[in-house]
Amino acid sequence: MTQETLARILDYQRNEITEHILYGALARRAKGKNAEILQMISDDELRHYHFFKKITGRDVRPARAKILFYRTVSRIFGFTFTIKMMDNGEVQAEHDYSEVEDRVPGIKKIIRDEVRHEAALMGQIEEDALKHMGSMVLAINNSIQEITGIAVGLTFALSNALLVGKTALISGLAATLAMVASEYLSQKAESADPNAPRRAALYTGIIYLFVVGAVVSPFFIFAGHYAALGVAIGAVVLIVSVFTFFMSVVKGINYLKALAEVSLITAGVVALSLCLGIGVKMLLG
Repeated sequence: MTQETLARILDYQRNEITEHILYGALARRAKGKNAEILQMISDDELRHYHFFKKITGRDVRPARAKILFYRTVSRIFGFTFTIKMMDNGEVQAEHDYSEVEDRVPGIKKIIRDEVRHEAALMGQIEEDALKHMGSMVLAINNSIQEITGIAVGLTFALSNALLVGKTALISGLAATLAMVASEYLSQKAESADPNAPRRAALYTGIIYLFVVGAVVSPFFIFAGHYAALGVAIGAVVLIVSVFTFFMSVVKGINYLKALAEVSLITAGVVALSLCLGIGVKMLLG
């Protein structure tokens, strides 16, 4: 075995022990079937580690920084998002394993296990929030376009940061109540699960309130209405970027394409709101 092949296998070995510890940590936090699946995969990763250890004759340390990163991500974005991100690394690992297949007998079984990991995880992991992904997507898109449009229009119509903030806050809270009620009634009519309407309404309300707070708060902090609007739009860009990334990872879609689509629609709403605000100011003073 060449030094290059040995170094590559040591990297595989480090990756396996790292994911063994990480999946085990996730399993301890999960419940029921999710915990069983994650523990099963943690055990598989440990077997892979020992397989590579027999070849290298060495122990290797896990990548602690990677473990810390993914554990933090899982607490913020949930199990499914974290596993999807890790799965992207496993796809690359499968490709890397195939590069040394003829020099390491048994590597094909490792590849099959990695494929089985993906199927088991994606097919069986259950997470309540993701059952309401449609409601969440609708809420984030509606809230951003609606509240941002209101803030932009009022900024050019009123030219007073505090007045814009108060008016946008009232409008945003009213929109939140209306959207929560609409989502509850919609889910109640469509879903057979008696808990689905309440949960969908809850996720919708949380997202709406978060967006309202992010867009409106700069108008209570900055005296200049243009400066406040600039910070508010910056917050919107950040929210859109993060949520689109979350959605693209979970749904397995192209991030840049999804971001471009959401950004284009939001920009169109903002531009129309700007025109309306300027028009109202010119007509009514």
